Amino acid sequence: MFVFGLSYNGDFEDRAGELGVESQKVGEMLDECLKSIPGAGELFAWFGDWPSFHDAEILSLTLNRNGTSTLRIHTWRMTSQVDERGYYVLEKHVRISFQLREISGLDLEDFNAQNVIDGLDLRRVGDGFQLDLGPCYGLTGSISARDLSIEFEPVSEGEQ
Repeated sequence: MFVFGLSYNGDFEDRAGELGVESQKVGEMLDECLKSIPGAGELFAWFGDWPSFHDAEILSLTLNRNGTSTLRIHTWRMTSQVDERGYYVLEKHVRISFQLREISGLDLEDFNAQNVIDGLDLRRVGDGFQLDLGPCYGLTGSISARDLSIEFEPVSEGEQ
């Protein structure tokens, strides 16, 4: 069952229209989802919104049948500013670790030497969570787990 996905970067009014609910309800749904995931609220506060994960790179994926599995991703915020070379200026570089416990489903493919995702959708499903990794280059698919927490570490540009 879809409750709310942490994949939306934009206006509550727009999202409310997509879901067919009032914008206040979208804010409440987001707040509820953030509260249910340790570390998600802190990440949201650090960025000022939820990161898009567009062109983010998967640094590692460690799967453990007992204990905690970890998905580590390097991401940032893309600004509307362009540098002297014509590239968008990136800020707020961060390494994010999704700590997954009791994995209940995996559907992954195309693991490669470099694994760039188009985006990451995080949502509550049933009594757990699902991470959907949007395809770009390399690893894509989904991971479902009963429990999830988030840790993050700000890094310098070029540092992964």
